[in-house]
Amino acid sequence: MPFRAIIFLTCIALGFAGTRTVVAQQDTATKQDAAKPSAAESSAAPQGSGPGDLQAAVQSWQKTGWPLVERLCVDCHDSEDGDAGLNLNVYQDIQSIDADLGSVERVLEIVRFGAMPPEDADLPTDEERKALVASLEQILYSVACNSRRAPSNATTRRLNRSEYNNTIRDLFHIDLRPADAFPSDEVGGGFDNNGDVLTLSPLLIEKYFEAAETVATHVIIDPETLPKLAADLASDRLFVRGESKTGSFNGRFLDPDAYVWTEVDVPVDGEYSVRLYGGVTDEKAKPGQFGIFDNDGTLLAKYELGYFGGSGSSQSKEQRFQLKKGMHRFRIAPIADDAEVGKTKFKQQDDLTAEVIAKQHEDSKKALQPSGKFDLGKYPHMVRRLRVDGPRGSRKSELPKSHLEIVRKTASYDGGKKQWKNVVEAASECLKPLMRRAFRGPVSDDEVKQFASLVEIATQRDESYYRGLQIAVTGILMSPRFLFRVETPADNKSAGTKSAENDSAEPQLTQHQLATRLSYFLWSSTPDEALLKTADEGKLEGKAIEDHVRRMLKDDRADALGSEFAAQWLGLRNLNGHEADERLFPKYNDSLAKAMSEETERLFMHLVRENRPAHELLTADYTFLNPQLAKFYNTTHSGKEQFERVSLKTTPRRGVLSHASVLTLTSNPNRTSPVQRGKWILENILGTPPPDPPAGVPELEETQTADANASFREQLEIHRADPSCAACHRVMDQLGFGLEQFDAVGQFRESTPKSKIDASGELPGGRRFSGAADLAEMLGNSEKDAFARTAIRRLLTFSLGRELSPADRCVIELIAENTAKEEYRFTDLILEVVRSRPFQNHSRSN
Repeated sequence: MPFRAIIFLTCIALGFAGTRTVVAQQDTATKQDAAKPSAAESSAAPQGSGPGDLQAAVQSWQKTGWPLVERLCVDCHDSEDGDAGLNLNVYQDIQSIDADLGSVERVLEIVRFGAMPPEDADLPTDEERKALVASLEQILYSVACNSRRAPSNATTRRLNRSEYNNTIRDLFHIDLRPADAFPSDEVGGGFDNNGDVLTLSPLLIEKYFEAAETVATHVIIDPETLPKLAADLASDRLFVRGESKTGSFNGRFLDPDAYVWTEVDVPVDGEYSVRLYGGVTDEKAKPGQFGIFDNDGTLLAKYELGYFGGSGSSQSKEQRFQLKKGMHRFRIAPIADDAEVGKTKFKQQDDLTAEVIAKQHEDSKKALQPSGKFDLGKYPHMVRRLRVDGPRGSRKSELPKSHLEIVRKTASYDGGKKQWKNVVEAASECLKPLMRRAFRGPVSDDEVKQFASLVEIATQRDESYYRGLQIAVTGILMSPRFLFRVETPADNKSAGTKSAENDSAEPQLTQHQLATRLSYFLWSSTPDEALLKTADEGKLEGKAIEDHVRRMLKDDRADALGSEFAAQWLGLRNLNGHEADERLFPKYNDSLAKAMSEETERLFMHLVRENRPAHELLTADYTFLNPQLAKFYNTTHSGKEQFERVSLKTTPRRGVLSHASVLTLTSNPNRTSPVQRGKWILENILGTPPPDPPAGVPELEETQTADANASFREQLEIHRADPSCAACHRVMDQLGFGLEQFDAVGQFRESTPKSKIDASGELPGGRRFSGAADLAEMLGNSEKDAFARTAIRRLLTFSLGRELSPADRCVIELIAENTAKEEYRFTDLILEVVRSRPFQNHSRSN
């Protein structure tokens, strides 16, 4: 049976089949949740005067919210056949609101955004709109906090590509990035770590096998397969310069001024034994001194050889010396008795020119021809062979760090019987620590034995012990416990925390599940030893969690929060493959796009590590640039080839709104797009995505907008003239106009008489601004709370690996309430997410 089949069967025995059980448990839990009574049906709903007070919210809704909905909205949305298929009549009833929180939340977003009611309808005053928004927020928050209908957690989630690569890197200290060859991950809820979309296809299983086999052969090396040199250079490989004769047995007989040269390709650095065969031709003469010189003509070793013995005989001596990896062209020549190793230079070093080397290589294709009888006295030295073997001694330094960590014990080998002994015992000692780290938690002896048996099977098939360990590592990397993050409740059903809203116990994540969730949130990688040890001890709670969070954020691995979380939140990955018009923007290229993205990621990580207020992402008067991007921005830089902090105080740029990354990804290839830029701000900064455009509304004509410096205000007025468009565009366009100072790849452009740039705008409430810096300051101050809630929502979505539901609103508001006094600082937000009930527990999120 092929080893892949054996591995696959082993994985099935140890857990692949178990994933079905996990999914079944999740489905059952979902059905049980759906069967629970709602907040409105429950007699256990809490009473009080706080924001989660359901009774007060209902009273406010009946007094203020519902009358406004009835007056402003019901005429168009009075049945399922009405506009947008939305029947708002039912929301007079609190049970209906509880049953359809998602639709009510979307109504809130649309009303807050100002998209409804439309321009040609009965419009509310500013005070009425604020009152309706406040009432909707209160009823949603209260129902969410009191509802017993909770979203299900993602219990089974495979590692996405980034997580797989990072986990391999941190497990084995090797950056192979095998997952780059995997199919792209799907995105759900804005992120590619969403358990609902991380499917497993036959193609991906095949890729997993290929990746596991590749990793295994890199992290464990059979010492017998290490590069070796056993070069036996006979006479036909010994080239002579000067007068010489070839003996009957092909010895190379040299006159006093002749020398031999040859080439040896050394595979690795190390100590090599170099044995020279030859001697002097006069049996009565004293032993002769021979030297071997290196590429630079420096004496490497001295050999004293006596009479060669006649016929095909020779004397030989071995010397050992260090050689570097690469091609070595040795010169072998008679030397004086006082020659010094490391000092004496070869006098004819310049004689061996490229032309000479090429000619002698060509001549060597012909067989050597003995010279016949000749006077040995004229040729006092003879060289017959050169043998180079090595490297000698321990080769530990050539083994990867992972090999030294994994191979803690080697099975004994019986050379006579050609059998490996005590394989399972030795392999178990090697594999158990690895399996604990790879599976992110404790492993039983039975589990270890299953994989150790793979090693034994390999040795029984005449494979080496080390090859068997490679096969076992492949099996570990194919195990569901490695490929999937399975978060099912512990067997001890009593484990859990008491809910603030009811007396039912809420099952907590196990210590190792919590460590895993924390690590993949902050690092997109596996827990390190410090985190696992705390989980092993059962101490991952309270201050210990906070200490780990702060420690982990300081680690370089936390850069994944920038490259994975921030990059997806802000849409930076859309720069991959973005094609700017080369004629209009010749400076734009892949290298610049990469620097653009890194600038934004670096600013985000700076704010996280320094625990800066969230709104500083919008208002920062500094950024991080490398020389290429600094030149593109026309600002100062030290010139060192790295990113450094640069002040923006004297520039028109502030925060991410004026980062070239954001400005480019929200533009068309040949022009800016105020609509896309405004939409980006609404979705990613204010957390209020605009509704989809009405069917049949035409796009702006591309032919009218080919000029990169053209203004679009007149074209956009056409859209705003249509009442069905005006509600969205009156806010969206204004936001986008504030960024018109920057072209389609983020370069600042001055307004000229021929090409006037109008970057002014006005937001609801008469808030006027002029330019990107002014807009950023306005949003950073007046929309501080909205932006913080957007950041919280995105952090919670990413950390849980699932889309949020209206029932999560209570968690978002609680985190906002706990961090508002200190201006929603980023580390504080992360700590609150980690402390939250959906992060630490299995079922409920509110």
